[in-house]
Order: sequence, then structure tokens, then C-alpha cells
Amino acid sequence: MIQIGTLRVSFEQREIRRNGLVMRIGARAFDVLEVLYRANGSMLSKDAIMDAVWPGAIVEENRLQVHVAALRKLLGVERDLIKTVAGRGYVLVVPKVHHSLQDRAHHSVRDSAPPSPLQTPMPPLSPSQPQATSAPSLPPLRTAPLIGREAEIARIVEQFEHVPVTTVVGAGGIGKTCLARHAAREMQHRQGRAVCFVELNKASSRETVLAALAEALDLPGEPGVSREDAICQAVAASNCLLVLDNAEHVIDVVAGFVDTLVTRHHGARLLVTSREPLHIWAESVLRLEPLAVPANGVSTEAILAHSAVALFLCRARALAPDCARDQASIALVAEICRRLEGLPLAIELAAARVATLGVEGVASRLDDRLNLLTGGLRSTLPRHQTLRATFEWSYMLLDGASRILFRRAGCFAGAFTFEAVCAVTAEPGMSIAVIVSSLSELATKSLLNVEFRGAIAVYRLTESTRAYALEKLRDEGESQIIATRHVRYMRKRIEESGPLVGQPEHDGADVSTRLSLDDARSAYDWAFSDDGDKVLGVALAGALVGTLLSTSHVQECCQRAQRALAVLDALPAGSVDVVCEMKLCAAYATSLLHVGDDMGQAVALWERVLRLARAADDADFAADALWGLWNAMQSSGDIHTSLRYATRFQQAVASGDSPWRRWLAEQTLAISLHCFGEHDQARERLERTVEAFTTLGATMPSRGWLTVYPLIYARGTLARIALLQCQPAKAMQLVESTLDLIHGDALEPSLSHVLACVAVPIALDCGEKQAAANYLSLLRSQSASHRLGIWLDYAECLAAKRDMLAGHADVALERLENALPRLASRGFRRVVTPFVVLHAQALAHASRFDEARTRLDEALVNARANGERYFAPELQRARGWLELRRAAQRGTPPDDAARREEAGRRLLDEAISMAHADGAPLWALRATLDLAAYERDKGETARAAALIDGLNASGWDLASNAPDFQRLAALRQALQAARAQHAERLQPQ
Repeated sequence: MIQIGTLRVSFEQREIRRNGLVMRIGARAFDVLEVLYRANGSMLSKDAIMDAVWPGAIVEENRLQVHVAALRKLLGVERDLIKTVAGRGYVLVVPKVHHSLQDRAHHSVRDSAPPSPLQTPMPPLSPSQPQATSAPSLPPLRTAPLIGREAEIARIVEQFEHVPVTTVVGAGGIGKTCLARHAAREMQHRQGRAVCFVELNKASSRETVLAALAEALDLPGEPGVSREDAICQAVAASNCLLVLDNAEHVIDVVAGFVDTLVTRHHGARLLVTSREPLHIWAESVLRLEPLAVPANGVSTEAILAHSAVALFLCRARALAPDCARDQASIALVAEICRRLEGLPLAIELAAARVATLGVEGVASRLDDRLNLLTGGLRSTLPRHQTLRATFEWSYMLLDGASRILFRRAGCFAGAFTFEAVCAVTAEPGMSIAVIVSSLSELATKSLLNVEFRGAIAVYRLTESTRAYALEKLRDEGESQIIATRHVRYMRKRIEESGPLVGQPEHDGADVSTRLSLDDARSAYDWAFSDDGDKVLGVALAGALVGTLLSTSHVQECCQRAQRALAVLDALPAGSVDVVCEMKLCAAYATSLLHVGDDMGQAVALWERVLRLARAADDADFAADALWGLWNAMQSSGDIHTSLRYATRFQQAVASGDSPWRRWLAEQTLAISLHCFGEHDQARERLERTVEAFTTLGATMPSRGWLTVYPLIYARGTLARIALLQCQPAKAMQLVESTLDLIHGDALEPSLSHVLACVAVPIALDCGEKQAAANYLSLLRSQSASHRLGIWLDYAECLAAKRDMLAGHADVALERLENALPRLASRGFRRVVTPFVVLHAQALAHASRFDEARTRLDEALVNARANGERYFAPELQRARGWLELRRAAQRGTPPDDAARREEAGRRLLDEAISMAHADGAPLWALRATLDLAAYERDKGETARAAALIDGLNASGWDLASNAPDFQRLAALRQALQAARAQHAERLQPQ
């Protein structure tokens, strides 16, 4: 008996068994199964099967389909063993013997099986079915396991229905040969074609190519017949699938032969692998792309679903079965695959190193990948045994000009344009025609990726290709001159074209003037290295730092500007122009306000800019320095000085021709007035500036240190004023409109600033718990990922406020005692006073009254000294609340309690008066609620009710969920109940 799937079949006894049980099937269906089996894996046409099963009879095709369906039903889950070749016939996929005529071509892809006594060669079933010529049987084609190429195999097989030649094109090591072997096997299974696989790696001329073909077909030389003619005749007679592997180094010869073959024999089918196409009429090109790699930050399950990771783990676990079994290791595997950009050869070589170095060891050594990725399988071609050898093969196929451009293009870390190629990599005097031809050759040979953004072509080397190009650049002794050209070019482009983009993802002509930020970083790193040019580096840094700020790289800007300034200060005077120095100082000062530990240093830097600008008679930079000083003073909480700088800034731009600057000055003055407690005046000015900025549109000067767009400042401040004036619904609307102004291509530091100073605190004070939670989560994520230390500490204080509102004073206290001192040590006091109040309240809940009093007194002293009137009523209220709480504390001596009660009432009355004077009814409401609650708790219901009834709630959003309004409603209800009880007691019994 023979095995077909799980079925045991005896054609002599006409019996089918599964698991020892006899399976019933119709006689004609059994005959169809036998005919398909004896075809030994070849495709049989429908007519051939019907002629064999119903000889001499006229049978409708649907009868055959019925019996095939019955066979598939019998096979069950293995029904796909009978494959339909659309429009042609059927194939039974079973173990096959190798004495069929169709198997007599070189490297047959059929699986071998011991011959069965029941099996005999079948004669041709149709005159149209091709037969093979006599060629000796050779070993089956070896195929390594293939991962992640199912779609490509299906496409190759489908293409052969329409075109005679398919060329698989791709970079070295991308898996062309392996794909061709598997596609050939699939073709044989589906169509019954034998396969002749010809390796061309040793061929070097027309004669050696033809010799390799003749040897593969086992053709003896015949007198009077040319070798090419004999090959064409043999291929036509055998009707085999001819696979020509590694054709790039003899591409012209192969193209000529293939063109001749398909012209003479229209039924010929050829599969070619090469690093460039044949460029003939009969060709369809399949450009093989890298394996799929996971994005950064995805889940472990998603990582494992990517073919690059699957290949890595398959190869690594073959040598080290227990490797990469935990989530951290799987994440490292994903990082390795990303850095190797899905190149199968590189992934396999890296996986082979896991047994020696471990996953972490491989990941940490990828910067030296050309030395790391060696030791491929001995059975592979020499150029596939190391990553370096793979690139060397392609490099040696280039002409002289293309080699020059290729190795010099290694200086580009990201995408680059044609103009960059001409400026940095081309030899002086090299013609445009030569450059275009060389770029085309590099792209054709899969050494250079070409992408289009609209009509603009941009070029890119993969990370591995770039590593090899840089090695060749060093070997040629050109590193210094090309790196110098690169730095100069990057500085020129940034200064002429404005900010860079991190990745070349923007469509349209904009891409031609916007380059990759990675290139600027690469040029900067070289300039400040031991082999670099530090003067050029400082000049480049002056251009680069503005881009870093405008693209949310605040921490990086701080570090690079600091390094450049340290070098600048050590250079001889005049080494770098004054504008560059001012740019570095301005960018460094701005970044310190978000990530730094010393606000005083930011002030000193802006003062340096102001001195330099005045000496250079640069009015624009002088004005920017005044704005920077205003901003630094605001951040440090020095409102008196900030107001002076706001006034000076307004005077400096008053006579200028920039309406944008004039309105910016109006805004700075309004914000300072708000901090002085002049909320109504500030609101009126800010509403005018919002209208003006909206009208002006995108006319903001491209100064990178103006990191927060003015409309964001204006609307954020208006939201705080709306909340102070008991309009929480309006405040939340302004929060949302402020966030709408922040665009995805420039999130930081604007986003963290708005979330910290506006969105989270206002949402908490408005009772919008879910919105507050969402905003707080985003603030933490952004400040952590961008390493904005100030805003990370600020987020912790906001979390303490959330905890306090939820009744978790102990948790809030722990958070504040860690985060507040850090903010103070940085010199950051912008909108920090509410946290001081919160801290004092948490201390009081822990009965640490003296500490609470000290914190409030210190804050009041600082506020008075610096002119911070904004929170003065709230500080006064907190002091009054603290005195009343101590007066009500058990064990307090009566005289002390009376003294504290009097002080508490006085302080709360003062807070209410201050709040009314400032136009901040929210502060007045809180102080009134504290005093009324104390009176009610003492049994003074009438006093408490009088305080509540005396509130002027006109225009308030009393239906809001704001905690203060909820507290007001609860107190009113309690007082009404107390009144009702009192009235009931007074009624006669």
C-alpha cells in the first residue's frame, strides 16, 4: 500500500484505509485518484484525466469536478493535496519517484521516494503535454527554510501565466536565491515543470555562461551546432523552468541569451536572480524588499508576528534553543532587526552570533557590524559568508565614478538630495551626466535606495550599506575632506533653507530644501570629534540648535548648545561670528527653562545675548533677548523684573516694522499684569492679542527659541483667568482650543508647558476628572520621553493635587516632599505657589502645623518681594484656614484657641477683600467657604448662612462639577437643613 496524506491506498486491491478502517468511495473517483497519483506530481489537464478514466466516451467536465470534490472530502483537512491549476487541470501532491521523463533535468525539485511495485511510468495522456529530452537524473534542489516570502512566491508563480521571464532583483543578502529555489519548487508542484537551476557565480564571459548552461542541461557538444542553439533546443524540448542565479556580474550576456531564447521558444519560462534587471522586453521585475520589522514600542505579540523576527529566532534557536524567551530579549531582537533593516543575510549572521554573545551582546556590537556579521554557512557562496563580502561583490562591479559617489555618500546619515550629492560627493569638474549615470547605476545595483516625495527624488543608504561605504571611504583616505565638505554644506543648507525635518516624509517641493536631521547630527558629531574641525562645528551648531528646538528635541538642544559654547569660549576671539554666538546662547537659555537645573544661568545667557546684540547693532536679536529675559524672570517667579523687561521689550519693538513683534510685546505685558493680580486688564489685552495673532496667521519669525507659540501663551492665560472668575466651562473650552494650536510636527516644549500650567490644573479645578487624568498621563509620558526634568517634577506635584482632591492627603504629602524641593533647587517658581498651599494643607492633615505655617510664611515673603500678586489671596486664605484648624484642634489651650480663631477670621477676611480687589472671585469663594464651614462647625449657623448668602454668584457656572462649587452646594444644603431643624425646634409643641 502507498501513503497519500493520512490515507493508505492499494491500487491493486482498490482499497483505501484510514487508521485501519476501510473508507468507501466511488469507482470513478478511485480511478481519478489513481491517474493523478501515477502522474508522479505532474499537472494533468482535465481532458487527459477524462480520457484516462472514461476512454472513448464523451464526458462533461462537471462529472470530473464531482469526483474530484469527493476525493477532497475524503482527504478532509488534507484536501489541498489535490491542487487545481486554474483553467488547465489538477495536480496530486504526494511523494514521487525520479524515473519519470519530466524529472530528467538538472536539479529536479521533486521529492524523492523509494519506487513502489505498484507504480509504473504512464504514457503521455495528451498530445499537447510536453515531454523532456533525455537528460540524466540529478539530485533534488536543496532549499533552506523560507520565512516571510509567501506573497512573493505567489506573485512569481502568477506572473508566469503572463510573462516568460521574471527577474528577482534586490540587494546582496536579501534572499533572492532562496526565494528562487522555493518559487521553482512551487512551479514544479503546480505545473509539473522540471527545473534546471544554473548557478552563474563563477561565470565571467559569454562562453562561461553558455558553458554553465550546457553543463546544467548535460548537453554534449555536437559538431555543426552552436552551443547557444543546442541550449535553446534542449530547453524547448524539455519545457523546463530555467533558473539563472546570480546574473548581475554577467548581466549583458544573460540578457542577450534570455532575449534570444524567449524569441525562439515562446513557451519558455525563466526565473533570473540579479542585483539589477535584465532590461529586455519579455521581462517582469520583482524587486525583493527586506523582511518586515516591528515598529518601536509595540507589544511582544506584535513583535513575534514580523517575519524578520521570526527568521532571527529560527536561526538563533537552532544553535541556542533557550535564547530570547523573555519579553526584554524579544524587544532586543526587534531592535536588532530594525537596525539591520530586515536584510535576511545580516539577520542570519547576527542570529548565528547569539550562541556566543547572547542577544544583548549582539545588539551592543552592531556599530561594528562588518566585523561582527561573519561566519555564514560553509555551504553558501563565499560572498554570503560575511556581510562585508556581500557588499564587496557589488562594489567591485561598479565603474570608477560610481565607486567614488558610493563611498562618499556614506557621510549622509539620512536621506539626501541630488544637490547634496553634487556638493559633497562629486569630484570637482565631474559632469552632471556622469553623476546622474552613477546614481542610476547605484540604484540599479541595489546599493542606493531611491524614494520619491511628490516629484522630488531623495536617496538613502541602508545602515549596513552605509557602514561599508564609510569603511571604503577610510580605506581611500578621503574621510577628512568629505566630512569637512559635509559640515560646510549642512550649515549652508540650514541657514539658507530653515529648519530641517527628522525623516524625509513630507511630500512636494518642500523636501528639496529640507534635509534629514540625522545628517546634521552626524556632521556635528564629526566636527567635535578628535579628527574634526571644532570651529566648523561651532558654526554648524549655531545653525542646528534652532532646528532642534523647533522639532521638539529640547534636551538634545541643551546638550549640543552647551558643548558648542564651551568650545567657543576656549577658541581665539573672532573665530566664530557674533550671530552664531547669540544663537547658541539663546537656544541654550531657552532649553534650560525646560530641562536645566539653573534658572540663573538662563538669565546670564540672555544678558550675554543682549550685550552682543547691542555691540553688533542687531535690533532684532536685542529685542529677542529682552523677550528671553522676560520669559526667564517669569519662570523664576520674579514678576517685578519680568514686568520691567516686558515694558522694555514693548519699547524696543514699538518703532519696528513687525506687527507680530508688537503684539507679542502686548502679550508679555498682559501676562505680567495677570501675575500682578490685574486680571481684568490682562484679560482685555489678551483678548485683543488673540484676535490680532489670528488675523496675522503664520507670520511668526522663525526664531527657534520662541518655543511656545504666542497664541498658546495667550489662550492658556485666558483659561486661568476664566477659572479665577468662576467660569469653569469657559476655562475648559479655552483649554481645548489651546491644545488645538499644538501641531504634531512640533509638540515640545509647547505641549508639556500647556498641559502642566493650564490643562491639568484647570481640569482638576473644574472637576473634569477623566480629562485631568488623560492630560496628566500625557504630560508624564511627554516629559519623560523628552527628558524635560522640570515638567516631570511639575507632573508629580499635579498628581499630588489629584490625590488631595480624592482625599489621600498622606499620598499627596509624600509626592510633594520629593518634587517641590527639586523644583526649588532648579530655581523654577512659575505657577508653583498653589503647590506650596497644597503642601501646607497636607502637612496640616498630618498635624505638622508649624511646618505648614513656615512654608506659607516663606511663600508670602517671596511673593511680596517678587511682586507675585496672582496667588496672594490664596496664600492668605491658606494661612487663615491653618489658624482656624489649629484653633479647633483638640487639646489647644482656650486662650491660644481664641487667639488663633481671631487671627484666622482676620486672615480669611483679608483674603476675601484681596480677591475682590483683584477680580478673582474664585479665591474669595474658597476663603468664604473656609470661614462659613468653621462657623457652622462651631454651631454659628446664622453667621455661616450670612456668609454664603452674601456671595455674589452672578455669571458663575454653578452647575459645574468644580470641587469649589460642589462644596458650596453641599454647605448650602447643610445650612438649610440646620435652619429647618432650628425652626422646627422653635415651633410650639
